[in-house]
Amino acid sequence: MLAGLLAPAIVQAASDKTVTLYADPATGQVFMKPARNRVRIGDYIPAQSTQEIERRIEMKTQQQLEQDRNAMKAEMEQRRVQQQQWNAEMAKQVGEIQPFAREFGDRWYKKISVGTLVFADYRYMTHTGFGPGFLDTPQTWPGVGNNSFSSFDISRAYLDFKFTPDDNFMMRVTTDAYATIGTASGDAVGKNTSWGSQLDGNLGIRLKYAYLDYNTFFKKVLKVAPMSEDKFTFGQEQNPLVDWEEALYGFRYVNLIPWNYLSLSSTQDGFSMKGPIKFNELQYADYDIGVFNDANFHQFEQSNYKQVMGRISAYPFGAKSRFQGLGITGFYNYGYANKPADLNGGPNNAGRTGNLQRIAVLMHYTAETWGIAGECDSGHNAFSSGNMFSGSGPLDQFTTPAKPTGFAQFDTMAKGILDNGQANQEGWDFFGHYDIPHTPFTIFGMYQQFLPNTNASKNPLDFYRWVAGVQYLVNKNLRFAIDSQNLTYYHDQFTFPGSELTALSGKGQKDTEFAVPRDTHALMLNMEFKY
Repeated sequence: MLAGLLAPAIVQAASDKTVTLYADPATGQVFMKPARNRVRIGDYIPAQSTQEIERRIEMKTQQQLEQDRNAMKAEMEQRRVQQQQWNAEMAKQVGEIQPFAREFGDRWYKKISVGTLVFADYRYMTHTGFGPGFLDTPQTWPGVGNNSFSSFDISRAYLDFKFTPDDNFMMRVTTDAYATIGTASGDAVGKNTSWGSQLDGNLGIRLKYAYLDYNTFFKKVLKVAPMSEDKFTFGQEQNPLVDWEEALYGFRYVNLIPWNYLSLSSTQDGFSMKGPIKFNELQYADYDIGVFNDANFHQFEQSNYKQVMGRISAYPFGAKSRFQGLGITGFYNYGYANKPADLNGGPNNAGRTGNLQRIAVLMHYTAETWGIAGECDSGHNAFSSGNMFSGSGPLDQFTTPAKPTGFAQFDTMAKGILDNGQANQEGWDFFGHYDIPHTPFTIFGMYQQFLPNTNASKNPLDFYRWVAGVQYLVNKNLRFAIDSQNLTYYHDQFTFPGSELTALSGKGQKDTEFAVPRDTHALMLNMEFKY
């Protein structure tokens, strides 16, 4: 009865903590305190105590964690087995695809190349006169009376595509972003200047190159070992001289090589044969011979005739690379003006637009850090008034109908001296470079002297051109140059007699006062990017 009465009190007193119980063996009574003849029987935790709740939660949490851990292990094992199955399947698929991918790569990725070439510059022209352009169009300028002219220019922007289906053939297609100039009747610029039209035969983006190389005729068909690298080329291709001499000079992005500056196009339409001649891995000769239209890549062909061009370079001591060591080069070009036959374009009626020829002889030496070259030029009808004023010319030169100015008689004189069908040209040139040791800088320069018509006893159009500058090579893709470019007419000012002009042109002409043009001087910052 006492135990029954104490039980609620025990529960109430110990509801929030553990109670230790003791029993009297003789009577069977249960007590909360120890005493004589009482035996400890254990701890009692009330059902709703905080400790009991925490113990149950802890037990449940441990059980849940163990269940989650086991489930995670099972899932990871399942994923591992599945990943192994996927890897095996992927390896099988890759093994099946690999021959096709290799064939596709060999056919396409290894056969196609894409490149670009950009020439850009800033020029400040302290003196602006009439004369040939220093670089490609649109590098024109307002002429006399426009000193301190300046301009930012993009003179060349190529996208170059090459496709080589096999070792035998290579197809190249190159586009050139090109700023067209002028209208059909020429373009007037300011009071005294005009620029020649560049629209006939040109697109806003024009075709620079489109040709097919046949590379293995001498290697596989004829099996001539010294000519194993030689090839045939058909299409719109590089001129036999210009591209080669640009590579010899090395600074095409700054200025034009001599005959390209005067009149010879860098690209022709036709058929050619070219390549080195080697013995024991040493090059002893390099040649490029072809037959082409009388027009060029930015003109339509009008002539019934074609022109021939050929260049041969000899290396008497052998060359380990294309230009290494001493070399002697000769170039010859014979053709006719790009005019229809009914306008005196042929050999049987060689009048105002008769036959033309160009000759160049060079001696050059290229070492590891420097190079130098000397050149002699000769021509017949190879330099017209259009070439003379390709950079800037009198207003009367290109406008139709003519717009007479104070330069009208000067323009008449220039046409009479240069466009008479019997003009002979002579020139001398030197160019070279020197790499400053242990620096990215290179010093370069070019000097050109030219007589546009040696038939004149004293030609007021005789000039010399000189270029000098320093290049900074950033890397193989990017370089800059700062340079001075100058065109100087070296005769003192004089009056060109009408009697001599009449003898040259075949027409009655007047005296030309102030016959010597004004000089042109420019400071330039040039950039080349290629990839």
